[in-house]
Amino acid sequence: MSSPGPGERAPPGTGLRKFLARPEFCRRRPSREALRRYDAALTHRSFAREQEPSPGVPRTGEEDYERLEFLGDRVLNLVVAGYLYSHHPEPEGLLTARMEVVKNRHLGSIVPSLGIGFEQMIRRGRSQPLTPRIIAGAFEAFIGALYLDAGFDRTREIVLALVGGEIEAFSPDRNYKKILQETVQKQYRILPVYRCVEREGSDHLPLFTYEVLVDGKRVGLGSGASIALATQDAACDGLKNLGRLPGTL
Repeated sequence: MSSPGPGERAPPGTGLRKFLARPEFCRRRPSREALRRYDAALTHRSFAREQEPSPGVPRTGEEDYERLEFLGDRVLNLVVAGYLYSHHPEPEGLLTARMEVVKNRHLGSIVPSLGIGFEQMIRRGRSQPLTPRIIAGAFEAFIGALYLDAGFDRTREIVLALVGGEIEAFSPDRNYKKILQETVQKQYRILPVYRCVEREGSDHLPLFTYEVLVDGKRVGLGSGASIALATQDAACDGLKNLGRLPGTL
């Protein structure tokens, strides 16, 4: 990425283009305007403030992810609510409980476990730590940018491909990934990393094995019929090994 001139924001670089071209998104030729929005979606206000324009240089209104977060939150909620309504013939109270999966406190732990490196794309100020709230906000903003670029139907397909398994596996009372992330951040000030160890079985009956690492060291190992279940199992194992058993926190 080349250095910007006075009062200019550095243009989106090849790293962002490569990320958008991933098979999960397939946005290989975004327009300049779409690319600018994706860039804003991955920019925390602490970074934007460090790039303040010179006097007399107007701001664009989307220097960071906050406006796009507002839009993406609504899009994400609609996608998940529609999915739950279609796939779970349950009373309104149970559907509302399942919607907790898209709340920031849960979303911020789910996104890093997807294994797409999303959290590594977020730009923040030099003294701003990467928190679950920032990860969740940036992800919602990214969904907003995706909606404006690709439309609702394609955005819904992408969202469900990414977090459909998480929606099915989610339990607000047993979100071990959230508990582990909070534990690790409080003690080490870093995020746990999930990594696939093995995939066995057929496409119809797969078995995934995942490990969770803290500071490069394995703290937990888990298996399941989906990535979501395997990473939850690994997080639970990690909590046990760290002496933080769920239910006794």
